Amino acid sequence: YYDEVLSFIRDAESILIFGPGEAKLELRKRLEHMRLHGHIVGFETVDKMTDNQVVAKVRQRFLK
Repeated sequence: YYDEVLSFIRDAESILIFGPGEAKLELRKRLEHMRLHGHIVGFETVDKMTDNQVVAKVRQRFLK
């Protein structure tokens, strides 16, 4: 699972990680191992979100 996610985001300039639970911690750990942790622009624990809430959060962070 993580390898697939990383294959999509490995070339991203900015990475925003958020969500409930522990999966985001493992993703951050793997990004650090790949020396991509400098691309992480946000890391936040949030409750379950609707698709619209996810879109709003991403827009809020990147369309400043």
